[in-house]
Amino acid sequence: MAAGILTPKHRNLTSGPIARTLLVLAWPVMLSNLFQTIYNLVDILWLGRLGKVAIAAPTLVWPLVFLMISIGAGVTIAGTALVAQYTGARRHEEANHAAGQVFAFTGILAVTLGIAGVFIARPLMVAMGAGPDLLPAATSYLRIIYGGIPAMFGMFIVTSLLNGVGDTITPMKLMGVSVVLNIIFDPLFIFGWGPFPAWGVTGAAVATVISRGLIALYGLYLLFSGKVGIHLQLHHLRLEWATVKHILVIGVPASLGQSGTALGFSIMTGILARFGTAVVSAFGIGNRIISIAIMPAMGLGQATATMVGQNLGAEEKGRAERSAWMGIGISTAFLLAASIAVYFLRTSLVRMFINDPEVISLGASMFAITAMAFPFMGILQVIIGTYQGSGHTVYSMFFSLFRLWAMRIPLVYFLGFSLAMGPDGVWWAMFISNFGASALSIGFFLSGNWKHRVIKEAPITVEPSPSSPNQGK
Repeated sequence: MAAGILTPKHRNLTSGPIARTLLVLAWPVMLSNLFQTIYNLVDILWLGRLGKVAIAAPTLVWPLVFLMISIGAGVTIAGTALVAQYTGARRHEEANHAAGQVFAFTGILAVTLGIAGVFIARPLMVAMGAGPDLLPAATSYLRIIYGGIPAMFGMFIVTSLLNGVGDTITPMKLMGVSVVLNIIFDPLFIFGWGPFPAWGVTGAAVATVISRGLIALYGLYLLFSGKVGIHLQLHHLRLEWATVKHILVIGVPASLGQSGTALGFSIMTGILARFGTAVVSAFGIGNRIISIAIMPAMGLGQATATMVGQNLGAEEKGRAERSAWMGIGISTAFLLAASIAVYFLRTSLVRMFINDPEVISLGASMFAITAMAFPFMGILQVIIGTYQGSGHTVYSMFFSLFRLWAMRIPLVYFLGFSLAMGPDGVWWAMFISNFGASALSIGFFLSGNWKHRVIKEAPITVEPSPSSPNQGK
């Protein structure tokens, strides 16, 4: 990955065509998300050859892994906001300083969580209800993944900091190479091909950590080399409490929002289990299809975060607002097209995953209702990106938690059980919660409470007057 093919050091996002710039920033994020989907799929495909225990182990530990992902991704959102705003203000040394503080703080957090995770992996699996047949494999898998948290967080650091300077290409390339490495390492460590040990489920975790770790190291090399938009130096890593506090104020709400969302989905899945296995299967398949359908909105949300951050940093509030509206418009167009396609192809899409008539019928019913909510989901993603780029992550946290905890979960109980609507009540709860959270977020967005930047003001230096009596002393 030669430096010559990387994007320019600092992409100027404070001038030029907004729509084109958003799309240029968004498509690599979309591909990165697709790569991450492939990452998880490859593990399951290889482990499926070992039997149901090998599939069940990573499935059981996934909520605990996702919790760590939420913490790491949430904290490093502060890096995107601060670096974007300092870059937009053309204060590049302060952007480097903020990047170094994010790197040092997140690194310490990663090592601490990694060490603790290794020791508490088995008690966590016991608490999760792992039986005697599943406990050894699940514990070993989780212990390796938790031990590799520094590699996981390293990728989050590189991605968030480079996104802040407008470089979404390099993180996409790094994620792509990481996926290729995982595809290569998985069978080597799972089945013991050639000189490699046959570690089974543990081998999948080892392959994941190695592929993440190698790319994280290369990404950190880029940050310290000055070949990309951030140039870290050792003096940037000396932690300053004022900056760490700033990082926490921005990053903690984002982490809580993502963690709360993960917990909410886990609880909702548990509620759905009361309707039967077929409903859970239909919901699982539906969520996979929805995750693919909303990839454009997720990419545009990240692109909008970078655009808003840089333009607020440059005190270009009008352009920041136009960027947000453009992101909302493009996202709505993409998701409206996806909504129509999924609605008309709903039965065929579910049949691609399973041939069970009951699950196909339930999945088709799900999409007949939830597909109408796709455009609202796109609007919500972009507005969350707007608040994250401006650094006001308390609001983005609120939107995410409001959708699940204040609307969807209570509505699932009310419509599904109290009104005895069954699975249709669940699908309507999904639609209403997406519409409601979208409407709420638009109301806050229109208030303009996101239009002030969170970076410190530049110090004012006063040059001595030529007639000053102190001149020459």
